[in-house]
Amino acid sequence: PHHAEYYLHEAKRMKHRADAMVDKLGKAVNYIDAALSFMECGKAMEEGPLEAKSPYTMYSETVELIRYAMRLKGHSGPGARQEDKQLAVLCFRCLALLYWQMFRLKKDHALKYSKVLLDYFKVGSERNKQGAGRPPSSLSPKHSRQGSHRSVSPLVSIPQRIHQMAANHLNITNSVLYSYEYWEVADNLAKDNQEFFNYLNTLSGPLTLHSSVPHVVQYTRQALQWIRISAKLN
Repeated sequence: PHHAEYYLHEAKRMKHRADAMVDKLGKAVNYIDAALSFMECGKAMEEGPLEAKSPYTMYSETVELIRYAMRLKGHSGPGARQEDKQLAVLCFRCLALLYWQMFRLKKDHALKYSKVLLDYFKVGSERNKQGAGRPPSSLSPKHSRQGSHRSVSPLVSIPQRIHQMAANHLNITNSVLYSYEYWEVADNLAKDNQEFFNYLNTLSGPLTLHSSVPHVVQYTRQALQWIRISAKLN
């Protein structure tokens, strides 16, 4: 393993190479290759001294690079080649694994938010039960008669701190949902190229959501090499 700076330099070099390419499949393949080095950089940042940029930000930006690469080459439709479909599976696998890494980095925050939110809503629920059945004391008899047929306001007031915590919690836990969703999409797409992925699994060992970053990189780079040969890319 190298320092984060080494992987960052390699990632930028491959990204610049992709920027200069004309062939869309070649471009996409090289962007994914660059994304793998960005993943390695993120992992090195986790294990090395504290950096100015967080590993979470590195993984998040890598997600955006993969999304950009995927927009270059569609994997569905009559014009899609086998290589396009194979690359799409690899992209969805990498997205799933990146979202899982992002969740793992923020898991402790999610647990803390979850406890506070559960306590808050539990207390709020008990307060509502106690208040049920009692007319609001602020209403005069006149107002009570006029408002008896009106529906109760659906708006609930919550403190700004709780609102922000709920938004942060949702953002973190969404990473798990995206991770599983993309993994299932990859599983379904891989069925069209069973021979390719069976051979890859035999050679490199199958990926799981808990695969290490070095395993993901080695597995994906092997597949990219086959795609380059098959599509006659430089």
